[in-house]
Amino acid sequence: MLVRLLSALVLIPFLLFSVHCGGIYLFIFLCGASLIGLYEMTRVFQKKGYRVLEKELYFFTFLTYILLFSKEEIGKNYNMIPFLFLTGAVYMIQKRFSVEELGLNILSYVYIPISLSYVFKVEQFTHSYVWFIFILAYATDTFAYFSGKLFGKHKLIPKISPNKTIEGAIGGIIGAVISCEIYLFYLGETKYVIPIIAVAIVGSILSQLGDLFASSIKRLFDVKDYGKLIPGHGGVLDRIDSVLFTAPFVYYAFVLIELFIK
Repeated sequence: MLVRLLSALVLIPFLLFSVHCGGIYLFIFLCGASLIGLYEMTRVFQKKGYRVLEKELYFFTFLTYILLFSKEEIGKNYNMIPFLFLTGAVYMIQKRFSVEELGLNILSYVYIPISLSYVFKVEQFTHSYVWFIFILAYATDTFAYFSGKLFGKHKLIPKISPNKTIEGAIGGIIGAVISCEIYLFYLGETKYVIPIIAVAIVGSILSQLGDLFASSIKRLFDVKDYGKLIPGHGGVLDRIDSVLFTAPFVYYAFVLIELFIK
């Protein structure tokens, strides 16, 4: 517990600084987290004998963020999935890849760098809204943990995550709603009070699904953590798994809110 706490005390200021400053600092944080996350996930696949497009994944990830950071018209078409698919298809034709391996490579790219890049897209949309992504993810995680400890009696999905409870999940949703509303009042955006309740509920559910999805992959490939980079926490991917599900949702949620509520 002490090691976990000390690691958090080091990581939190770095995250706060990157999100607060935005721009190049957020770009470096997100690109770095994506590359490390890809490394951790591909190592999990490789331990089971699956082949990965390691260099290509790193290259396409870096190119993804460069295009997105450029803010030019081409940056709107920053998705490298067609090129990754084409590369994998060539490997399949040469019988150096299986269909499953192609699927795992595409999954890795979509799941980590593409999903995480939506944090930067939200930052380009409205900088202050970026915090909703992390509030949803980490408020849900914190409130779910303590709610589960205090009131947890009924297991949520024991085969995937034996410690998670239904009571904890509900507590996480309530905590996310309260936290998002507090931040909304801090911003002074009172016209969004009702929509943010819906965003917080759905976002909290997605955050917990992101955690469960990451856990299901670990169980499928028989690993405890994705890495050991963060003492007491595992790898980078272990800490951003819920963010990977909330970031795209927050972006499209606010696009719709801005569209219908002027």
